[in-house]
Amino acid sequence: MAIATSHRFTDGDLPVEAGRYRLVASGSCPWCRRVLIARRLLGLTEAIAVSWTYGRGADGYWELTGADGAPGTDPVLKARSLAEVYATTPGYTPPPTIPALVDMTTGRVVSDDSGALLFDLATAWWPLHREGAPELYPVNRRNSTDAWDAWLTEHVNNPHGVAIHSKNDEEKAAAAADTVLIAFDVVDTLLARATRMEASREAALTVHDTPPLSAVVSVEQFLCGAAPTGSDIRLFTTVQAYEYGGRRHYPGGEAPSISFWPALARWFRALEARSGWVGPEERSALGL
Repeated sequence: MAIATSHRFTDGDLPVEAGRYRLVASGSCPWCRRVLIARRLLGLTEAIAVSWTYGRGADGYWELTGADGAPGTDPVLKARSLAEVYATTPGYTPPPTIPALVDMTTGRVVSDDSGALLFDLATAWWPLHREGAPELYPVNRRNSTDAWDAWLTEHVNNPHGVAIHSKNDEEKAAAAADTVLIAFDVVDTLLARATRMEASREAALTVHDTPPLSAVVSVEQFLCGAAPTGSDIRLFTTVQAYEYGGRRHYPGGEAPSISFWPALARWFRALEARSGWVGPEERSALGL
């Protein structure tokens, strides 16, 4: 984490206020896409503006874009590099990370934790949600979403990053890749059971730490019932990263397409086709 303390809206640490914050994000980053999806689904696009970054600059950090969309000085943040945005933030330790939420009253980064931002936008920001916005963390499903979020972090999201970035430690990368692929087996089996498909990966449930019972019993068409929740967002962006490029960087050269997991693939395609789940910036970054 690039800042010492990632502040929270749910703790009352940060005030919920339209126009006060600016999100620095990239469509190519699965951690950013979590927040971008929630921002769109909840109708917060006007309340929280975005500054886009598309790649690394001369300093090796995320570079910002000018008014024309090309690399340059962000007209609002007045910076070319993400490092400049973080520079005045107390407790900052390089490298700067995205997503980064900037409090425009101080110019400081106040949050760089994508999971916390996803949850806070879905809960603390409810007064500014659009009419008919989905409940991404419904109170009556909180045990299930908490259980899924923790399990996905340990078995899918974090290991995926290790699998593609640990190029100098083949053993570590291979172990992480195995963790992700077996986790896909588990999720595929649970989704298949819930939707009355043939569960083709049943054996995975005997060789992996399965999700807690509160997560398992919640599975229907989606992880926590008949409607998508924040847990689906957490899994979706990593499956998306895996399918559109990430699997080619797994040990061995290329891991299987998600079509290998029929129920998981059906879940993914159903969400991918929903309005708000893939924005134009993400579509461009993923080559879709």
